[in-house]
Amino acid sequence: MSLALDPKTEQRIQRKLVAGGYSEPAQLINRALDLLESEETWSDEDKAALDLRLSESMAQIQRGEGIPGDKVRQFLAQLRLARTA
Repeated sequence: MSLALDPKTEQRIQRKLVAGGYSEPAQLINRALDLLESEETWSDEDKAALDLRLSESMAQIQRGEGIPGDKVRQFLAQLRLARTA
């Protein structure tokens, strides 16, 4: 198979190759197709479940049941330190 790509697309591919992680264009294209397929298979049911969970979370925050951002950041920093120790 032969593909004709516009210059901007070729530049995007080249930037990704230079950045590392892919040794040839085929690897990059395969990864892009994998991501596209996984996005397409994400069902409306999955999206609805996520929307419901987000709505529930927002309601908890509005009721004052959330954790302040500075405490979350502090907790995450402690977890990172524990992993590196």
